[in-house]
Amino acid sequence: MSEENKEDKLKELVLARIDIMPSNLKLSIGGFGTFTKQELSEHVRKGDEAGKQIVQMQVNFIKALTSGKLIEALNQNG
Repeated sequence: MSEENKEDKLKELVLARIDIMPSNLKLSIGGFGTFTKQELSEHVRKGDEAGKQIVQMQVNFIKALTSGKLIEALNQNG
């Protein structure tokens, strides 16, 4: 699978995750600001710096979830 194809698949995955988020969701992303659900989707589609950061955040979350690290962290703080 080419690098471009991988990026497209990751974008599709992230867009699907954003699509199922509540419509009133707002997410603050570092120095980029606060975004609505629609704005998150737009940035991911554009592939701009904010969009790349959104994709990376989602990938990191999925990795933490599947590796069990997220559950470990929640259990330590709970």
